[in-house]
Amino acid sequence: MPTSTASLGLRTIGVTLVALLAILALLATRKSLQIGHPSVNVLTVSQPALFNVPAALQIETLESTTSSARLGNVALPFGRQDHAFNFSPVSKWSPIKRVLGPQWQCLVEKGNKYIREGVLPAFEGRSNFPTPAFTDASFKENGWQMSPPVDEPLPRHWEEAFKLVPEGAPAPDEDSEREDEVSRIYMDQTLPFTNAQGQRDTPPTGGTYYGLYLPEACAIITSVSYSPTYSLEQAGVAEKEIPSRIPPLHQLSDVLWAVWESLLYEPGNLRYYAVEGISNAVAKPLMDEIFNARRGTVIVPWANRLTFDLNSEEGKALFASPNGIAAAWFLIHRAADLGRRNPVVTIFNPDGDNRCMIWDLAPQGEPSVFGPPITDG
Repeated sequence: MPTSTASLGLRTIGVTLVALLAILALLATRKSLQIGHPSVNVLTVSQPALFNVPAALQIETLESTTSSARLGNVALPFGRQDHAFNFSPVSKWSPIKRVLGPQWQCLVEKGNKYIREGVLPAFEGRSNFPTPAFTDASFKENGWQMSPPVDEPLPRHWEEAFKLVPEGAPAPDEDSEREDEVSRIYMDQTLPFTNAQGQRDTPPTGGTYYGLYLPEACAIITSVSYSPTYSLEQAGVAEKEIPSRIPPLHQLSDVLWAVWESLLYEPGNLRYYAVEGISNAVAKPLMDEIFNARRGTVIVPWANRLTFDLNSEEGKALFASPNGIAAAWFLIHRAADLGRRNPVVTIFNPDGDNRCMIWDLAPQGEPSVFGPPITDG
């Protein structure tokens, strides 16, 4: 009897420990799905292991102070940037087997959030997000230096895509020959600036944004870029200090738009927003999962490209990804210039290590020049 009692006690202790470990694992999972940092706009990160995925999912967080949305059984509270967003388990809507788990659901619901609370109200002229009044004069005030534009050929992996793009905006000068012109411009945040709190001579962040500007094609292509916020994080600046250390002009979409305007291009003619060399810890596995699910490989040349609209889970997840969110902010902040658009995204990966996406911000009622979107879930 004593032996049996001891065995029973050991079994009880064992069951208790297993239960305790299960509870701890559950709490860890719930914590990993809470998003509570200030917004970060990391476009492409050469060392994705340097930051964790949940933190990176807060790219350019919506900042409405009054609204909230409920999608199915998922509550999406809006408020301060440090609000935590809690998401339900992985989606059952799509037949594609998901390997990203709750991160997939997080991105899909975040895409829904941007559509319902940002894009659609902006189209209706009732946006809660005022259009930032940044111009080329804002560059120096915010510590940005623009490199001289350098004309260069269109990168080869974009040639097939832009063969489908008709000529768009007229050149600023009627006598200018700009049919094939591509201007490369770097924006570097390397000068002291006055922060949002009015503090002068705030040290520069070292952030940098890179863009290829194609005026005749009405397109911007971006590549390796580091936001001021991300640059400060990598420099070891404490999270609570970052809001006072970044310039008011810091979001990628605002910087690109200000450059586009400063080059005398008609801002409302912007239609294509593209990103190449995607390697950050959120978008890379997201795109690879879509490639594998739809094509059975991550090597997807342009001829085998994938196109999605915002009715699909893939489209919503890509819209909310670090590399797609600038397209969302163009539609939210620049609705007065762009008007109603029907965003469609096309992704491809020509050599297996150059993940690319291009957003066709087609005027409402016009199909995407890159082909019809996939509609079979």
